[in-house]
Amino acid sequence: MTASGPYDELGLRQRRLVTSALLGCAFLAVLDGTVVGTALPRIVEQIDGTDSWYVWLVTAYLLTSSVSVPVYGRFSDLYGRRRLLLGGLVVFLIGSLACGLAGSMAVLIASRAVQGLGAGALLTLGMALIRDLHPPSRTEGLIRMQTVLAAMLVLGMVGGPIVGGLLADHAGWRWAFLLNLPIGLAAAVVLARLLPERRPPAAPSGRLDVAGILLLAGGLSLALTGLSLKGNAAAGHPLPWTDPAIAGCLLGGLALLALLVPVERRATIPVLPLRLFRHRTYSALLTAGFFFQVAALPVGVFLPLYFQYARGHSATVSGLLLLPLLIGMTVGNRLTAAAILRSGNAKPALVTGAGLVTVGTAAFFALDAGTPPALTCVWLLLVGLGTGPAMGGITIATQNCVPPADMGAATAGSALTKQIGGAFGLACAQSLMSHPGSATPTASAIGSAVAWSGAVAGLLALAALLVVRDNPIPAGGVRGGVPARRSTTAAAPASTTDGPTP
Repeated sequence: MTASGPYDELGLRQRRLVTSALLGCAFLAVLDGTVVGTALPRIVEQIDGTDSWYVWLVTAYLLTSSVSVPVYGRFSDLYGRRRLLLGGLVVFLIGSLACGLAGSMAVLIASRAVQGLGAGALLTLGMALIRDLHPPSRTEGLIRMQTVLAAMLVLGMVGGPIVGGLLADHAGWRWAFLLNLPIGLAAAVVLARLLPERRPPAAPSGRLDVAGILLLAGGLSLALTGLSLKGNAAAGHPLPWTDPAIAGCLLGGLALLALLVPVERRATIPVLPLRLFRHRTYSALLTAGFFFQVAALPVGVFLPLYFQYARGHSATVSGLLLLPLLIGMTVGNRLTAAAILRSGNAKPALVTGAGLVTVGTAAFFALDAGTPPALTCVWLLLVGLGTGPAMGGITIATQNCVPPADMGAATAGSALTKQIGGAFGLACAQSLMSHPGSATPTASAIGSAVAWSGAVAGLLALAALLVVRDNPIPAGGVRGGVPARRSTTAAAPASTTDGPTP
């Protein structure tokens, strides 16, 4: 017995084109979060900026993209995803064009913020729509999509610095932003022409939760600003956690988020449905995703420093030496998606991933300037294999443990907690790695920072997963002689108006 999905009327060619456009949107969102890193010196030099602007070119995008994620996710559940995604794509392209034409640092930073506002829709709604197009009832299709999506995200995260450096050296840094235009416009045309309109069958009634949106945006902005200031070292001397700017941002952000709770309890249509957090499995999965990212992101960010400072490799070679990490992530994600959808249970694969992340990062305690490259590759491969389950497995499990009407909010929650986890992980690892009087980190300092942050976070992710209840993942076909339970995606009736029915 195979459950039907909300897009079963799409032909194979249409489905592939729409899926490719959605993957392109997700890729652009991730790529533009990392592409400016290696181009920053050239950008600052050409538009008369100073080194103090570095952090804000990255932070402006991080803030607006992160803050907009839960808003897009929640509104897509209420009003449909298609128009929100197309609107976000238009905002992203406007921001990209403004970045490419910027003549001053202030304009560039403001344009990056506009980019981020659109990027929040590209990744969150793109992933939700891929799930709608390839529900668990289409097991093989979803496995392929999870694999391709993981590869796109990995290429975006690690390929961004390489692309940014190449463009800055050979074509000009402005092309790091202008190249978004042809890809984004092509995706917009495909989605506008081929993606059917869907809207939830029951329109929401009640006032827009303006107070909740403002408190959520303010709280997340302050918290992420504090973490970004902490994670960006200046000449090897990062600010302490007690610095007034960092402590003030973090405390102010937590205070606003605390005020958000009573506001959301009274809201008719809350932007952040608190009832989801009363679901033990949902809360545990978000916690595990947070700690997975705390453990994994410092590996991808700080190992290139080891390869360049301790081993003397170029930036390009350092990027290539991260290939075992990327291969591990892609393979681990594919194996996880296959295991989850064929067994109907996510917990074993996620627990295995947390164990591999813990072991792989703890191995970096032994890192020094003479560590054989082959051994470093093995450690990176272990971390990648362990991180792979978190990339797709947590999203699959999260989407299937909540009611269909909350699937967009659940996807957004998973993406947001991972983003915050990455910022927190970088801040913690940077603190562990810094040594007074030394502008260049040593091999042992890098290894210890990666190992401490990764091993502790891996164990905390494992602890969170142990409290996850078994939550059967519906799949098409027959398992063990018993017809599979119908997909929650298919359970909601399809409508003929805007936005997909979750």
